[in-house]
Amino acid sequence: MTIVISLLLALIFNTMACAPRASDRMDAVGAATDGTHTPLRRSAVVNGVQLSYLDTGTGQPVIFVHGVVTTSNIFPAYLNAYSPKFRGIAVDLRGYGDSDKPPTGFTIKNFSEDLIALADHLNIGRPVWVGVSMGGMILQQLALDHPDRVRALVLVSTTDGAMILDKDLPSIGRSRDYHEVSKQIIVESFPPHTAPSLYQPLLDRIPTWNGTVLREALTSMAQANVHGKLSAIQVPTLVVVGAKDDVATPEIARGIQSQIAGARLVQFDTGHFMMAEDPERFRSVLGEFLEQPLR
Repeated sequence: MTIVISLLLALIFNTMACAPRASDRMDAVGAATDGTHTPLRRSAVVNGVQLSYLDTGTGQPVIFVHGVVTTSNIFPAYLNAYSPKFRGIAVDLRGYGDSDKPPTGFTIKNFSEDLIALADHLNIGRPVWVGVSMGGMILQQLALDHPDRVRALVLVSTTDGAMILDKDLPSIGRSRDYHEVSKQIIVESFPPHTAPSLYQPLLDRIPTWNGTVLREALTSMAQANVHGKLSAIQVPTLVVVGAKDDVATPEIARGIQSQIAGARLVQFDTGHFMMAEDPERFRSVLGEFLEQPLR
């Protein structure tokens, strides 16, 4: 009897030890590509703000950064796609998703500094950075301010100058409902006649930010300009653009490529969100880039 009780106690304690902590809870954001791992939702306090992020896989870190009307939940299919060589991390920027929403401070510069602080918290020195739309604008600023913290860059559907997505920014969250502004930006980012089911997951995330977040972030994007400075970036860089994108256009993408020595440009037959329109090719293109020697 004593032996049986001992075995039962050992089983209980082993089960408890293997259970995920509350801070490492599983988040229902979609299974990884191998069907066996789901990203863990974790959090960290950096620069006085609690940031939420998804984390999965092993190997060299790749940190994904979302845009102005999306969250980390656009990335789960890619986070474990390149393991065991690459570990995938996707951040909810301050104000978005499960991250804290302070009263103000939603600028490209602050987002960039938050990312460096998060990398410090995770003991990550030089990750590969992947940024989509506003995320790409943030990463250009990060690469210019912290060149020693970048192993490689992937700039997706982005600009090196102002990106203006709304013509009446001061009214957002005040006389105009941020939900409607966000919805309009998302829908207009896809080609006409796109099936609503393709962008509905993006619309579902709108309640995870607010009017102040959207207004300040869009204002920062409208004031951004690093054109002519990108020649200082000296790491492997992939520029990705949609042929039907009328905001972050192919012409702008070629301009970014021309400033960064050795940068590669890949064009998709899509609008702004090729990750939603052509996810399999995006996964393949990103994987091919990651497989090249990254110094």
